[in-house]
Amino acid sequence: MFMLHKSEIHHTLVNMKYKTRLVVTSVVTATFLLYVLLFAELSAYDGVKECNLSKDTLPPRKFNNSRSADFSETNIDTRQKDRDTSFSTKTLMYNDAVERLLDSIDQISEFGYNRELLQREKFTDMALQLGRDSRVKSKLLLQWGSHEESEEGDNHFVRFHHNIRAGALYNPEDPHIDGLLKDMATEKIQYVAVIKEGTELKLLFTYRKGAKAVFKPMRWAREVETQPDHFYFNDYERHNAEIAAFHLDRVLGFYRVPPVTGRFLSVTKDLLPLADKKFKKTFYVSPAGNNCFYGYCDYYCDSNHPFCGKGDVIEGSIMAWLPDGRDASRDRWFSPFRRSYSKFNKAEWETDEGYCRKLMRKQPYLYKRFIGDFIDSHVFDFITGNMDRHHVEVFHYLRNDSCPIHLDNGRAFGKTTDDEFSIIVPLRQCCKIRKSTFLKLAKLYIGPERLSELLDDSMKSDPVYPILLQGHLNAVDRRVVHILRIVAECVDQAKSIDAVIINDPY
Repeated sequence: MFMLHKSEIHHTLVNMKYKTRLVVTSVVTATFLLYVLLFAELSAYDGVKECNLSKDTLPPRKFNNSRSADFSETNIDTRQKDRDTSFSTKTLMYNDAVERLLDSIDQISEFGYNRELLQREKFTDMALQLGRDSRVKSKLLLQWGSHEESEEGDNHFVRFHHNIRAGALYNPEDPHIDGLLKDMATEKIQYVAVIKEGTELKLLFTYRKGAKAVFKPMRWAREVETQPDHFYFNDYERHNAEIAAFHLDRVLGFYRVPPVTGRFLSVTKDLLPLADKKFKKTFYVSPAGNNCFYGYCDYYCDSNHPFCGKGDVIEGSIMAWLPDGRDASRDRWFSPFRRSYSKFNKAEWETDEGYCRKLMRKQPYLYKRFIGDFIDSHVFDFITGNMDRHHVEVFHYLRNDSCPIHLDNGRAFGKTTDDEFSIIVPLRQCCKIRKSTFLKLAKLYIGPERLSELLDDSMKSDPVYPILLQGHLNAVDRRVVHILRIVAECVDQAKSIDAVIINDPY
């Protein structure tokens, strides 16, 4: 029988141990290398390859504003779908606190509305009727001259100016408003001037017979959102936000944003020939072959912040110029909830929960319609996401009878997934909301119409439609629920619906 010597057995075992260790080490090393390669591939898929691309050469990117650091394939797919206006995930219009509030209102016959009535009512009819009497009866800003109406009666710009009232910038039932929008979008521009004030470039267009409008050119594509690391005062303005804000204001029945339309222009035919010498020096052709310009203003007017068309065609928003002169002068004062506009300091209202109670005991905030108007402004700004409302502005002649004018909405509609609750702090602190505003929001909550659908339908008439991506439309529905939730919390806190919902005629 064959037998191994003791020394040979020992040698064989040592060899087997060595080979086993070698195999295990190889497997571990291969597994580690596989994980390294897989991680590198995933990072390259979703991240920015900083070694290959400089900041200036990066393509426009839609930032994901969610708090999660999870860059899963699902999240990437969602971001891609959100760029497509046809992709829609409807917001769930439901909140327990809001349901309880509506149930309570159903039991109060004196309130005048209940859930059933709101559901039957058509929203557009309701928005027109609420506050209609006070709008129609409110004081006119301008009076017609002895021969002016007969000579200029067909001029939509002149009609717009002469129909401005204390209760609204325009009458929503006036056909001249649609005529004005068409004129601004189609009429030949006679003169172009740079408006020097402001952080970004704005142009003043003059049409026939001296009619004027403000043009804001397109800088960013619609899918580019506010950068997460930017403060609100560093955010760039968006031309489409001006258009969307006008339509939202009209849908909600506020009528405080001047008429705005989109328009396509030729850089070399519509703008360059009418530019002054200083402005002309800022026109150039980009390396991509697009016609660009940057103009002059306080901050973002240089070759690092140009406005470039697609070839020779550039898109922009045009807002009707408000009347000026002695009879139409305006008063402006700092909003009591103005932000600090500082990277380091907070405003008083951000640190003092009792700020609004003190505010309501002070001038000039005690005149009849101020608090209702002021909360309306913040409701509107919360829905649009605009953090840049730093002044209250009214016509001097109309003063305490005047609704505020909602100008400068270019920093609205910057985020689709984040809701900026600091905008709606006045509602939470003051716990007051106008009944007409509450009813409109409650109707949009109950349905069947949704604010997103009404807004999109209104914007379809604009020459540069689509105006907003679906993500922004979903956001306006979500923010309606948030506003009503805060109202419901105020009612729970006050133990009274009448203490929160202001039953005034506006």
